[in-house]
Amino acid sequence: MLAGHVGEEGVRRPRQAYGGHPVSYTSHLLPPPRLIALLRGAGFALDTQIVDEPAEGATRTHATFLAHRPA
Repeated sequence: MLAGHVGEEGVRRPRQAYGGHPVSYTSHLLPPPRLIALLRGAGFALDTQIVDEPAEGATRTHATFLAHRPA
């Protein structure tokens, strides 16, 4: 299972997490078709793809992919 925020190719480097806590990481937003291609390129077969559009007031799309490696 792979899940997270998706979007047009972009990079985010937040400095604060929820509650104002300092963080330092890089987040790469990729569109769902690109993630599917990467999974298939790594030898996985896609079972399920769920893309949830942002709720009212939210800005990011969330996607979940369920894949398996064929025996």
